[in-house]
Amino acid sequence: MPSINMIAPRRAEKQKLERDMRRVVAVILVEFICAIALGGWLTARLVATRGRIADLDVQLARMRPTVKQIEDYERATRRLQPKIDLLNEAKQRTMRWHRILDALTLSLPKPSYLTRIATNQSAGRQESSPTVALTGITISQAIIGETMLRLSSVPDLAQVDLNYSQPTSVNGAPAIEFELGAKMKDDKDRKGAQANGRVQS
Repeated sequence: MPSINMIAPRRAEKQKLERDMRRVVAVILVEFICAIALGGWLTARLVATRGRIADLDVQLARMRPTVKQIEDYERATRRLQPKIDLLNEAKQRTMRWHRILDALTLSLPKPSYLTRIATNQSAGRQESSPTVALTGITISQAIIGETMLRLSSVPDLAQVDLNYSQPTSVNGAPAIEFELGAKMKDDKDRKGAQANGRVQS
């Protein structure tokens, strides 16, 4: 007959094994539930990502004609770029004359009048800047000097010189006929002069 002292330790050991077994089963069950939850979350994310990719594919297919049209426009723009550059250059040259004529209007003190505006350029030297000759009539040498000072501040003109001045008469009244010469600045020189003016101011 087994001893009573041997049955109690075995029963305790068996209960301990049962508790450990229940803990292991609980841990495995929790890990299984976590794995199922993680798998469900990953599956949901995967389905959402695939749906988003499908939506983007649809948008891309819808935008493909627009992208092709933009590429066509870019190719047409590259083909037209030389003409656009030429047009911009012509516009700048035209606007330069507009600025010069506007500055001439503001630079003539009263009473003085321009009777002739002429330009000349050295033959065979297209890269050289043209010279503007301004012929006019006024009543005193001081007005001619003031005109020269005002023209010297025009950004498009340089080296304003008095070619000649001589007495004359207009409708019996004494007057002075004069001619001023001014060299037109290149675009590079004009931009540099404007930049220097901004720095100094």
